Amino acid sequence: MKKIVFCITVICCLTSFSLGDKSKEFKKLHALEGTWKMNGKRGAVYEEWKKVNDNLLRGRSYFLRGTDTLVTEHVSLTNSKAGIFYTPAVEDQNNKQPIPFKMTKAEGNAYYFENPEHDFPKRIVYNLVTADSVHVYIDNGTEVGKRQNFHFKRQ
Repeated sequence: MKKIVFCITVICCLTSFSLGDKSKEFKKLHALEGTWKMNGKRGAVYEEWKKVNDNLLRGRSYFLRGTDTLVTEHVSLTNSKAGIFYTPAVEDQNNKQPIPFKMTKAEGNAYYFENPEHDFPKRIVYNLVTADSVHVYIDNGTEVGKRQNFHFKRQ
């Protein structure tokens, strides 16, 4: 009986430790909160993030055309028991259905979200370079040549 209690205690401690680490990593992603801008060939692209609660950030990507705001993507960044997920719904792709990308790795200030079943991208990476700079790239997870880079500055 003591062995069973000991095993259950160890499992609970390990589970709490891993959930705690996940929450700690997710809290670092709160640094995305705010508005970010990238100047591109066809004008400025914006990414805007709002903290809903400790386990949910909501974002959107858009560009301005005159006085019109044209939203291209809605994103949820969630921390759940199943993991941390980056879930975009792109206006002109996948019938506007959300596609989940699970965080597979966090190294320093870089966060890797992957969905090997998706056609493209299979991986989305957010690298929080500084408090005012974020480098985002998307790729198919293997071929760097197909990588698309996005460099945002805080507004």
